[in-house]
Amino acid sequence: MGLKTSTFKRKKLLVVAIIIVAVSAIMMGFSTALAKNVNLIIDGKVKEVTTYSETVGDFLKTQNIKLHSDNLVIPGEEEKITEDMDIIVAEYKYYVIIDGKQIYSGKSINESVKDILKDLKIELDEDDVVTPGLLEKVKERDTIKIERVERQSYQTKTEIPYESEIVENADMYNGESKIIQKGVVGEKVDTFENVFVNGELVSIEPVDSQITIEPVKEIVEKGTKEIDVANLEGKKVKKVIVMQATAYDPTAGSKTAMGTKARVGAVAVDPRVIPLGSKLYIESMDGFPTYGYATAEDTGGAIKGNRIDLFYSTNAQALKFGRRNVKVYVLE
Repeated sequence: MGLKTSTFKRKKLLVVAIIIVAVSAIMMGFSTALAKNVNLIIDGKVKEVTTYSETVGDFLKTQNIKLHSDNLVIPGEEEKITEDMDIIVAEYKYYVIIDGKQIYSGKSINESVKDILKDLKIELDEDDVVTPGLLEKVKERDTIKIERVERQSYQTKTEIPYESEIVENADMYNGESKIIQKGVVGEKVDTFENVFVNGELVSIEPVDSQITIEPVKEIVEKGTKEIDVANLEGKKVKKVIVMQATAYDPTAGSKTAMGTKARVGAVAVDPRVIPLGSKLYIESMDGFPTYGYATAEDTGGAIKGNRIDLFYSTNAQALKFGRRNVKVYVLE
């Protein structure tokens, strides 16, 4: 009886031992399954740590790491721990930022200018100038200067004078001229760019120049034929003008614009073309009897430009003359 009891106890103890070993093995395996390896990076130094913590915040507590206002942890404290996670604890560095005309302090855990500006959410335009350069590294309390560059374009229009060409015409009298091709003024459009730095104009730069209207040369025919002065009693001719002539008679009035008596030889002109008082010789161009010597003494509402009105004694003579071209010699 005693032998049986002793054997039973030994079997019972063996079973218990086996259970304890099994449970321990299971617990160890479970614990091993819960453990995760992470990389703790503090101020750039890497340390591999095995942890059973669930969140980054819990992990920091197990490592006795207390955060203050100048610390940054990445990822955040609420983030779940994952295998091979990098947990970065860094201290903010302060930099002096000159952005245009603003000066302020900015903080970042980074050292490169590009990353610092990214942390500070400072956006740049392609023309902005950053000193030091974006790829440069800076030290705490260093100054990062941003010059805000703005470009505004505008255009100016400039006239291009046309050239003049004179062509001699032997069939026209000396002093006569005629425009056979009217000159056209050209146009050039220049584009410039105003460059502003931090709101102040620093330069004006030429960008483009285009001729939008080509100038057209003016061609003028000038007579070279010598004037036959046989009928001009040796008087010198200042110029010769081909004019359209009409006729008027005493029914138009007895006085001229100069206050003289209306008579044969007193003719009406445009004073802008022939000054009043000028001595003239008027020659027919189509076989009609030449009018001869005259004086510019009168004006008329319809007499504008190269037009002339010749006085005749009777209405019948005036009607016979009608309208025709004449050659007017302006005498000295």
